[in-house]
Amino acid sequence: MNCQKNGKYLIINADDFGIESSTNNAISELFEKGLISSASLMTVAPYSKQAIDIAAANNLPVGLHLTINSDDDINRWHSNSSAKSLNDDMGLYYSQAKLALHAKSRDVTDELEAQYQFMVQNGLKPDHADNHCGTLCGVNGRLFFINAFRFCKKYDLPFRFPKKKEFISRQFGGKTPLPLIIAHNILVNAAKYYEIKMLDDMFSNPYSIKKIKSYEVLRDYYCTEMKNISSGITEMFLHPSYSIDNNTSGNENEWLKREYELKLLLSGDLIEIAEMQNISVVSWKNAPFKSN
Repeated sequence: MNCQKNGKYLIINADDFGIESSTNNAISELFEKGLISSASLMTVAPYSKQAIDIAAANNLPVGLHLTINSDDDINRWHSNSSAKSLNDDMGLYYSQAKLALHAKSRDVTDELEAQYQFMVQNGLKPDHADNHCGTLCGVNGRLFFINAFRFCKKYDLPFRFPKKKEFISRQFGGKTPLPLIIAHNILVNAAKYYEIKMLDDMFSNPYSIKKIKSYEVLRDYYCTEMKNISSGITEMFLHPSYSIDNNTSGNENEWLKREYELKLLLSGDLIEIAEMQNISVVSWKNAPFKSN
């Protein structure tokens, strides 16, 4: 994972650390084998304390996966701050529309602070911040990225968002809707204003398991994107996990995508491509970020 002089740097990040014990086991194993260089942890998830203990004990490079919504409408998560406008009687809102309608900006700020303090008070200081489901990036029509950037500035944390627009194009199958181009420009300029360090580019597989259909299709997608990495700092984020026995969310098939991503990472193919392409695999801690 030594840096090369050609200027291509890749962060291989595992998202959703803390969501399940099986996920924690997968991420721990990937770190141990040197197959990922970063992870991001959800403090509102049920196995977050277990994830923090693993990361703290092994001095793992872990960021804070800022989360102000639940992943499904059945098993709701609960905010660290008990912010009333972010929760109903069941927990954090699952619906983006309900979150956008009810969330108060001051409660969002309090929740981000509570999630940071939960990590730090349990012995783990995050090395970056990112966001679950884009709730802090304006996808719900709210300007919560301002809350996120103020939070990141306070704690001197880089934030996962790309300066390049190509990420949007990939997420929408090669198309870049004009409103999203405008939104992207607003976020990039806001980050510059708050002097937040950001990625040059990032990618992940945006498709559901129905469209992916097989492990080979998912593998080929990531391998192709790896070969197209350009100069600067790029993050590839995946959601690796072993299977779970107690999935009651109705998303059993979608969990298979996580198992495929774990299989891909364990294969070592991505590390091999990085070496062949002369790409330096780095963490958020040692990536050569430039000031905006």
